[in-house]
Amino acid sequence: GAVKIKGAAKEVTVQVVAFNPEEITPETLEGFAEGEGVVSIEAEHYSKNISSDDRRWSVIEDYGHTLSAMRAEAPVEAAPAVPGIDSPCLEYQMYLFSKGTFEITGFFAPTLNFMSNRPMQYAISFDDETPQIITLVPKDYNAQNRNTDWEKTVSDNMRLSKSKHMIKTSGYHTLKIFMVDPGVVLQKIVVNSGGLKPSYLGPPESFFREIK
Repeated sequence: GAVKIKGAAKEVTVQVVAFNPEEITPETLEGFAEGEGVVSIEAEHYSKNISSDDRRWSVIEDYGHTLSAMRAEAPVEAAPAVPGIDSPCLEYQMYLFSKGTFEITGFFAPTLNFMSNRPMQYAISFDDETPQIITLVPKDYNAQNRNTDWEKTVSDNMRLSKSKHMIKTSGYHTLKIFMVDPGVVLQKIVVNSGGLKPSYLGPPESFFREIK
């Protein structure tokens, strides 16, 4: 439609596109809702937080750029966790209107691989797809002067990580973040189906309704 604005002897017509889906409403939504091709999530607003023995995801309040963070915790001597077997998992339910290839950006703290001869990794999947193992910091990483990746990580005080996923149907989907190594600190997640605009901190958090 169009909105006409009159004033100062002028008239301006502003074109407006409204999206009012019938299949979901703010009162019936469970989880997050895609808006303008994006779902933006603060890490502590999970739908489920599934621990595994002495491994868990814990909230760090008031940490990060926009709200807080979730930290992967486990005994340092423990072997890397295996998604689907002994890995703690954060689940984020969302209603998606779009289909196709989605890019997910994770906003992480600039933690280094503090365990000798071991990378720093996490895993990610949508629904029941095979989790992708993502390396945040390789095991031979050298945080020294003139390491441009480390210099940018320090100046931004964050590390970004990206993965791509295929969504074949609209409706409810569940994003899963698995712990692999302890020390990973997740601050924010942005799911992009094509509407993401450039910004430093990512878009404001999307509308969500807590699952009862």
